[in-house]
Amino acid sequence: MTYLGYTEEQIDVAGADAFNYQGVGNPFRHANIQPGDRVMDVGSGLGIDSLIAAHHAGPDGKVIGIDISQKEVDHAQARADDRGLDIRFSVNDMENIPLPDNCLDVIISNGAFCLAPNKEKAFAELYRVLKPGGRIAVCTTTIRSEKLEKSVEFPICMRMFAPMNELEPLCKRVGFVDIVIDDSDSKMTYELPEELLELNPDRNRVHVGGQEFEHLEEYDMDDLCARVCVVAHKPRQDHQNKSSPDQSSSCAF
Repeated sequence: MTYLGYTEEQIDVAGADAFNYQGVGNPFRHANIQPGDRVMDVGSGLGIDSLIAAHHAGPDGKVIGIDISQKEVDHAQARADDRGLDIRFSVNDMENIPLPDNCLDVIISNGAFCLAPNKEKAFAELYRVLKPGGRIAVCTTTIRSEKLEKSVEFPICMRMFAPMNELEPLCKRVGFVDIVIDDSDSKMTYELPEELLELNPDRNRVHVGGQEFEHLEEYDMDDLCARVCVVAHKPRQDHQNKSSPDQSSSCAF
């Protein structure tokens, strides 16, 4: 988490749960969560980013997390309950979010969009549930080129990554403005400390445990892929729905 730019304060908030961290970046560099904000964590996993979001939103704010894994939702809910936090996790699909239009201030996501089957539909759902003026910070992994080589066998997860140059046009089509594709911390590789490598030498290998993807060790993943954060706002005057900030809906959290 330190490598990804989480602050000492945020890591302290995660506490022992930091060992369950899942993610590809740090959405908090751009989310700018304020006290009282209503926040949704899409693909909340074991709930680490949701815990940090709740810290920033404070007692007057509200955080919900959605994920497709019942097991991870149950784990995250139990951890939030143990901490006495009013966070609600539920099993839901990012392409069909069960919330009314115009009801959230901030949406964060950390890795879930890598595997979204229909990325434009998923971003459109984020747009729909955001209040006018609301913002997203979506960390995801992308492909640097338009397509991967067809003659090379890549894992299905890599084949589902969006080409980086398609993200901004996609967000524009949905209706977002002030779009930034932040690739300032895009490297896929990370030099692990020697003590970790001594404990587990395979930690720096791709798809450990099978021979199917051994050929990928010849590739430079920093040339193929990039970690980015998609940052954007919903216009304060939503021309698609003719709504303005004072017409925001009440979320049934």
